[in-house]
Amino acid sequence: MKIFFFLFFGLLSLGLNAQAASDSQLDNLARTLPVEQGTSVEDVVKNLIHPDYTDQEKARILAAFVTYQIQKNGYALREAKKASMNNREAKIVPTGDILKTRLGTAFDYAELYQQLCTAAGLKAVVIHGYAGANVRQPNRRNPKLEIVKHALQQNGVIPNYDMQKYESAWNAVQINNQWILVDTYWMSGRDKAFVGRDMKDARDMNRFLKQRERHQPNLRELTRNKSIDNDFFNANPRTFVKTHYPFDDAWQLLPVPVTLSSFLK
Repeated sequence: MKIFFFLFFGLLSLGLNAQAASDSQLDNLARTLPVEQGTSVEDVVKNLIHPDYTDQEKARILAAFVTYQIQKNGYALREAKKASMNNREAKIVPTGDILKTRLGTAFDYAELYQQLCTAAGLKAVVIHGYAGANVRQPNRRNPKLEIVKHALQQNGVIPNYDMQKYESAWNAVQINNQWILVDTYWMSGRDKAFVGRDMKDARDMNRFLKQRERHQPNLRELTRNKSIDNDFFNANPRTFVKTHYPFDDAWQLLPVPVTLSSFLK
């Protein structure tokens, strides 16, 4: 029975390598990669990337890995929302080694994905901006004044505390000399299992993170009830800009960039 099992999966692997792998096949390989085989960027790439994969397949399987095997940092999200409401700087506890804690913010997801892509020989960048289905400025009484305020905030002249809950990060990856947009955090958008949201304060969160570094969650816990939203891999720029506004207009990947005033709801 064991011989048949290994023979079957060996033939399956050869079949995947002989022809272009579908997104669902790549996603399943990423979802089922044992935790102990992904404790470093190098290990993840070594155990997931086959030499025959196209750049598109590499980008997809690595995005699926981040989506399935990293959990969202609920404590950081709660802190950002509270800080925005009180117009103060959010005090986010550093996640640490994300491949050990398996926990991260949108910024951590984007950084990890960029590192994985680079290790796999892909050109990728991290894009910073606002993300949300209904991003609003706190004060809409004078829209022109708010645009000026935004420009001053982006140049570091004044702090940008009241919009922290919308600040986010995602990626662009170069495939066949063209850039595609990827948001691994939003790819698992239906995942509501934010971890750490019940932590009382930064001390509790630090203790929790140290515990996770010593004892990583198992694969079942990481991937339970998760599914991939394909709208945020190789996203259509015209649709993507409705929810994601990069601080650098060039990363809208549109011939005519959308203005901030048009983006703000």
